[in-house]
Amino acid sequence: MTDERVAEKGKKNKFNFKQIQTNLKNDPLSWTIIIGISLFFVIFLIVPLIFVLINAIYYQGSFSMDAVSDVFNSKYFFDPSASRSDYYFRKVAEEDTGTSVYFIRGPDFGVFLNTIVIGVFTTIVSLILGLFTAFLMAKVEFNGKTILSGLLLIPLVLPPFVGGIGFFAMAGPEGILNIYLLERYFGVKIILEGIVAIVLVQSLHYFTLIYLNVYSSMMNTDPSMEESAENLGASGKKVTKDITLPLSMPGIASGSILVLILALEDLGTPIIFAGFGDEIAKKTMTFYIANNLFTSDNSSEVVQTSAVLGGFLLIFAILGFMLIRKYVSLKQYSMVSKGRAGEYKMFSTNLFQRIIIYIYFTLIIIFSTLPHIGLLLRSMLSSGSLPAEFSGMMGSLNLDNFRTIFLSSEAAGFGNFIKNTMVYSLIATFVIIILATLAGYVASRKKFYGQSVFDTLVTIPIAIPGVVLGIGYLRMFSSAKVLFTVGDFPVTLNPFIYPPILLVISYTIRKFPFTVRAVYAGLQQTSEVLEEAAINVGASKSMVLRQIVVPLIAMNIIAGSLVSLVYTMSEVSTTLILINDTKYGNIVWKLQDLSGSIGELAAVGAFLMLLQAISLLATNLLLRNRADAMTGI
Repeated sequence: MTDERVAEKGKKNKFNFKQIQTNLKNDPLSWTIIIGISLFFVIFLIVPLIFVLINAIYYQGSFSMDAVSDVFNSKYFFDPSASRSDYYFRKVAEEDTGTSVYFIRGPDFGVFLNTIVIGVFTTIVSLILGLFTAFLMAKVEFNGKTILSGLLLIPLVLPPFVGGIGFFAMAGPEGILNIYLLERYFGVKIILEGIVAIVLVQSLHYFTLIYLNVYSSMMNTDPSMEESAENLGASGKKVTKDITLPLSMPGIASGSILVLILALEDLGTPIIFAGFGDEIAKKTMTFYIANNLFTSDNSSEVVQTSAVLGGFLLIFAILGFMLIRKYVSLKQYSMVSKGRAGEYKMFSTNLFQRIIIYIYFTLIIIFSTLPHIGLLLRSMLSSGSLPAEFSGMMGSLNLDNFRTIFLSSEAAGFGNFIKNTMVYSLIATFVIIILATLAGYVASRKKFYGQSVFDTLVTIPIAIPGVVLGIGYLRMFSSAKVLFTVGDFPVTLNPFIYPPILLVISYTIRKFPFTVRAVYAGLQQTSEVLEEAAINVGASKSMVLRQIVVPLIAMNIIAGSLVSLVYTMSEVSTTLILINDTKYGNIVWKLQDLSGSIGELAAVGAFLMLLQAISLLATNLLLRNRADAMTGI
């Protein structure tokens, strides 16, 4: 390489500030968006996470790794040699009724390892179910796929923490299945506890995420590649093993890693299980962090062990996100194989095979909807306990719990919780719509220095554990002052003085990827010709964005914002970390308090389920079953 070429290469790799000034002058709108959104995410995402990592090793004025060592030296946190006896399967006879009670629990490896085991096994179970389901839907010929595609979205309409309430209503010690089926007709009770129960609840919810991603990958592959393999003599099994599955790896990898991250950071399910007396559920990282935040009741200083555990969750999440980015990036969000040739190869089935397929889908839908059914039935029972007869239960179904939460006075509590939920979520969604539309526009339409960093900033929140972000906010803003007051409302980022402002910001950050993905998808499928024509006749960039771009992608914006709205309503982690006063509480904050009526709590959960169902069904219709906006990756 000549000296001139070396010099030229060096110029290209340098920060060219004059070029940046020129770009800013020529396109002030785009660069204002890029700089403004980047600063917003740096301040409210990156810096708080840095505070958490610093807190893990810097405590009371000095750097120390003692807290990290304590996690691995204490059996409460790390116990790989835990005894397996009486954990997996244990039988106890009830003396009064003669019923045989079977406990299926799983081992206790300590707070740290319990969380890892739950995450890994949830991912494995979800992967098996999701991969098999996606293959049947994408590659096997049978009737009823349209109906099944809708039914398979049902697990997504129930957040895991609400699913925990439904699980106990249906399959708990005093649940409908035990009382009316197993105990009555078989003289047994099956009680699922600990790791086994949490993995089951999470898997029945999260397998749909893997199904959506794998199905999307399979439908986006070029069918001519499978046809070529068949023309060369490959059998159907070999084509599936060597062509279909490898080409589907982006969906398999991204879906699996997303499930792993979500299972590790799930706070709601352990809280619900712990509220029903499950001791193993209390020994998970998220539950420990949420219940051991401060060194004392009157202190804002975060317990260092909680910061250490939060740091580990953050590291796991970032590593997982980096793996996701290996397969799925913002640039690859649109349809993969444009201009592909050929038709999809579908495996034909005989009568026996179709019967097996329908049995499989019947079982998977029944088991995945058990929490939904249990939640709805419990929400329509006035009493906290089930009637002795099933006919009595059906006869006593009513809407009293719903009347209580919607029509009772403010003193009953739920009216204020519902109002706060709607206010927080609607404000956050409004901000998300504006910022995500702008971010999606510059990411799709503009090439600029640092674009990959910008892409990462607006997509990584999907992988950041809420409890970690919550700790970061507490560390960063606990000393913030009141800037000014508007009426009776102080304007401050201090969550101990007035948490709603910081809570709305956390919702905006955490649920941003759902809308920005939908916006980006819409722009990738929209030609730039109209925009260029408008600019050529003198329209400004802001006018083009407002009058041409936004109307063209309106359906995508609506779809993404609907998902963001409902997921803000069911956001658990940052809600429980930041809210410290009943008057600021929302539905999620109330649901974690199981001291109230289980029927009323179930009614609130059913209300959330209805909202989420409407949102996801609308998104499904608008985006035609694409995994992108629904999963945020």
